[in-house]
Amino acid sequence: MLSPTAIIPTSPHMKTGVKPKASKCTVRYMFWTLPFFSAVLLLAGVYLPASGPCAEPVTYRIGSVDERFGVSPSEVAQAAERAASVWEEASGMDLLRQDDQGAIAINLVYDYRQATADRLKGMSGKIENTRSSYESLKLWLGTQEEEFTQKRDTLRRDIDDYNARVRDLNARSEAASRGGPVSKDEFRRLKELKEELDEERRSLGERQEELNSDAEALNDLITLINQIAQSLNLEVVSYNRTGKPLQEEFREGCYEKKGARQTITVYYFSDLNRLVRLLAHEFGHAMGLDHNDNPDALMYRINRGQGLALAPEDLASLRLICNGK
Repeated sequence: MLSPTAIIPTSPHMKTGVKPKASKCTVRYMFWTLPFFSAVLLLAGVYLPASGPCAEPVTYRIGSVDERFGVSPSEVAQAAERAASVWEEASGMDLLRQDDQGAIAINLVYDYRQATADRLKGMSGKIENTRSSYESLKLWLGTQEEEFTQKRDTLRRDIDDYNARVRDLNARSEAASRGGPVSKDEFRRLKELKEELDEERRSLGERQEELNSDAEALNDLITLINQIAQSLNLEVVSYNRTGKPLQEEFREGCYEKKGARQTITVYYFSDLNRLVRLLAHEFGHAMGLDHNDNPDALMYRINRGQGLALAPEDLASLRLICNGK
């Protein structure tokens, strides 16, 4: 008896979570039933005696650089060198060194974060922590949400229709079985209907995956808007529409250590100066520093500042790591 099961393609829940302790990056999230979707001191002359983890410089190398970022490996190397100098000039120490066999691989991975920013450039120009970018992104979000709603509702109606057809086929199959042997013609018709439903199920699954991707892009756009909003003390886009807690911010990159393997992964930057600042932040994690609570510090949890000077909190954390006191 032919009895296809109405298995509706579902959307996996992706959560934003914290990786193991050695990781300094944030994992992405997803959802299904969307109601949707958010005076600094340089202290350049201070010398820190080399001891503890700072006795030998941390070595790094340039790994993979996705060409879609529009920067070359040599430009990334120059940015990394500038980022290293931020720490070295303030401390007077040789802390970071580029080496072809360096322990830390710096990789530029192009994903939805940079792709979202690139898609928006045509509409609003370079995305910055400005009120103008914030307003432009909110307008674009409204358009994208409307398109998503239409696509989602159409898919739901088609899934309902698919389920109704599956129930009808199941009923016909059971009725034919109760009536005794099924004729060849009836068997052929039922088989053809099952094959049609199997093909439709595959199509629905593909459409669901596409909807998942759209939802992820919308969630990312909300986090991008809210990163700007938080840095400017503007109104954030409600996370009730995405199911994301507010503290899980958009991350531009991360440092990660798994066993002997260390990586700095860059996902998003708006210009080379921001790349330098991001790399300097991740170099801080690579040397053992955690986030601090000064919003203007290099090691603040959000890369919201523009300058490259260390804040007193940054330098104090470095002293603690290097000297153990």
